[in-house]
Parts: sequence; C-alpha cells; structure tokens
Amino acid sequence: MPSIATMVLKEVLPDYGCPTLMDLARGLGLRKQYAWLLWHGKIALSLDMARRTHETFGVPLEVLMQITRITPPKRRGRLPQKGREP
Repeated sequence: MPSIATMVLKEVLPDYGCPTLMDLARGLGLRKQYAWLLWHGKIALSLDMARRTHETFGVPLEVLMQITRITPPKRRGRLPQKGREP
C-alpha cells in the first residue's frame, strides 16, 4: 500500500463512506468538474476543502493534510526559442 503522501482522495475517501466521485460532489456541494479535479489529485486540497471534507466525511485532518496533488507530467516537444525575432 502506498504512503498517504502519494495517495489521492479517491484512494482515501472510500474508507470513510465516500466511495464515488458523485458522493464527494454531493457531500461537499461542489460542481462535478471541481470534484473530479479534487478526486483525481489534479488540484491540491485547500484548507477550506480539507475542513469541509473532515466535517462531512469524518476524515482526520492529519490524513487530509498529507495528501498532495499529482505532479503533472513533463512537457513534451521542443521548447520555444528565446530571443528569436520573426
């Protein structure tokens, strides 16, 4: 099992009664798009969202504070040249 620091909400919340993305969206009163970003670790969990998640699902704040967002993959392709005039 990976450490909590490498986990995202979708791996932590099922243990606290939130098995699906829609349960997260309904429980916190979020739009589906924003809930999806949180669920998959694309954006970091803010202090306010951590507090709301704690109050709604009973997840310990210590666990929520250790969850980090997924590091985006490196950019592919060539970098633009600097100082080049058209």
